[in-house]
Amino acid sequence: MKKIILTAAFISFVTLSAQQGWTQEQTVRMQVSGMTCGICPISIRHRAMQMKGVLSATADIKTTSATVTFEDSQQSAQAIAQAITQLGYPAVIKEEKK
Repeated sequence: MKKIILTAAFISFVTLSAQQGWTQEQTVRMQVSGMTCGICPISIRHRAMQMKGVLSATADIKTTSATVTFEDSQQSAQAIAQAITQLGYPAVIKEEKK
């Protein structure tokens, strides 16, 4: 009986969360070119963190990459890559994780 109640509760929760449009964290890794100095990764991180829904951002000049975690209901990987590209650092999405 407990198993049936727990299963019903889980199904209700999943259905409710889908109906409510609850957000899910997503992480995207991008290849970023054009970084030439120590300020470049700071600029990329700052630009990403200004975007709505972005939870964390890092950029690394040595690996020429950036990793951004965001709420998928408020932001998209494509929009983040576009914002970094518009900043002057062409960004190409390499990997997305939910």
